[in-house]
Amino acid sequence: MTTRRQILQMLALLPAAGLIGCGQQAEVGHDHCRVLTLTDEHECTLCGMTIVRFPGPKGQACLRDGEMLPFCSTGDLISWAWQPESAPAIAALFMHDLSLTGWDDPSDEHWVRATEAWFVLGHDQRGAMGHAPAPFSVKQNAETFAGQHGGRIYTWDELDWDIMREHRG
Repeated sequence: MTTRRQILQMLALLPAAGLIGCGQQAEVGHDHCRVLTLTDEHECTLCGMTIVRFPGPKGQACLRDGEMLPFCSTGDLISWAWQPESAPAIAALFMHDLSLTGWDDPSDEHWVRATEAWFVLGHDQRGAMGHAPAPFSVKQNAETFAGQHGGRIYTWDELDWDIMREHRG
């Protein structure tokens, strides 16, 4: 027979049981994220523009439920992702990897997670929404791009609204 004391001890453990796995929540969703092949059918989640008719790297947000949201530029993806209402739903952010594909017609075979990219801002290359941040998986490629097209290199953690405003164009 279960005693009153044993029942109280089990009840005391319930709040702690609810915390199991909470430390892993930031990693939820990476395995279920499958980037889209962008087509004329896709419109930018932020501005509604067509996506594939413009040069420059595009972006995609993978939500925790697996839904993929396409963006016409890395700038639009970042602007959307930094909104307070967007952040809790995000599992991962992907951008065309300019270490492996070109600016004028980026390939949907080459993506980099935003948190792992090196970004060149303030360069001279125009995209769908002006001079979008140029993401690279390899820092040396970002340095080469900046040497050819101008700009400064940042990591994801270094980016903020002030830097984005400073380099918009």
